[in-house]
Amino acid sequence: MSPEPDAGWTTVCFPTEWTGGASRGDGSDGSEDRSFFVVRCPDPARGPALVRTHPLSSAVRWHARPPGCSHVPGPLPCDVHLWVDADSPRRTALREYADVLVSRLRLPPLPARHRVRELLADHPGCLAAAVADTTTRCVVGVRERTGAVWFVRPGQGKSDASLPPHALVSVVHAWLVSGGSSRALRRVAPMQPR
Repeated sequence: MSPEPDAGWTTVCFPTEWTGGASRGDGSDGSEDRSFFVVRCPDPARGPALVRTHPLSSAVRWHARPPGCSHVPGPLPCDVHLWVDADSPRRTALREYADVLVSRLRLPPLPARHRVRELLADHPGCLAAAVADTTTRCVVGVRERTGAVWFVRPGQGKSDASLPPHALVSVVHAWLVSGGSSRALRRVAPMQPR
């Protein structure tokens, strides 16, 4: 079992239609690939989101070219961004460049909210941050245009544990940069391929 990644490129795509067919990295080759997720978002016009995480190894420079998409483009652009584990001592230099910050240190909900505020305040280039909380969920905060922090706590349905914090906050990031409102984002639920 390999350790959880502490940084990576995440690609979130809102294609026109997803049929549940194989996509690169979805584990359809028999391997268990935990870097591929399909999630349902609240806006049916956007369809399901395909979320792929490409971990950065310690040998790869952070500015290495991000991965491209392997599907037919849909009506909305794909979002490719850098996420970093804010608590990883190996990734201190990367935090400054991250679009998304994640803390996996589980905190009670109120301290988790404080930690999200702290991460966004200390990293002005970061749009969204997530902190795992002790309720087996994740507190997600986004920076509004005014600089204020808005908390998004989308329900994940019955399979909360199957969507790690970096994947959940990546969907929130993609939702925002594609023009979605943080106030409209109420549910991010993993889907099972058919």
